[in-house]
Amino acid sequence: MTPPPAPHRGRRAVATLGAWLLVAIIGWGVAWVVAPDANAGGQCEGLGFGCTLTPKDVLAFAAFLATPLAVGTLLIALFLVVVAVQRSWLPRLGGIALGTLAGACGLALTLGIAAGLVVVL
Repeated sequence: MTPPPAPHRGRRAVATLGAWLLVAIIGWGVAWVVAPDANAGGQCEGLGFGCTLTPKDVLAFAAFLATPLAVGTLLIALFLVVVAVQRSWLPRLGGIALGTLAGACGLALTLGIAAGLVVVL
């Protein structure tokens, strides 16, 4: 017989997903603040003709690409949390562990879908 799930398991799982997203946003923000605004060695800035983006511009471009991945990950992870709580899947897993596991699965599925779209296109 399995133990009954914790009463606030779903709320803790969703809060954990939000916390992981906040950690990623704060980490990106710190990296963007400390990134240099010019290329080392006097290399030209921009794209094409032998030029490269500045480190700060690379982070902005990465945020542009990561935003759809973050939204997809969050939607899939929230779906997994709702299904896991409603169907009592993994009842021994606490809310924090469930949120982390759902986030990791959501990220893996989102990256798989993105890779499949890249291959198709």
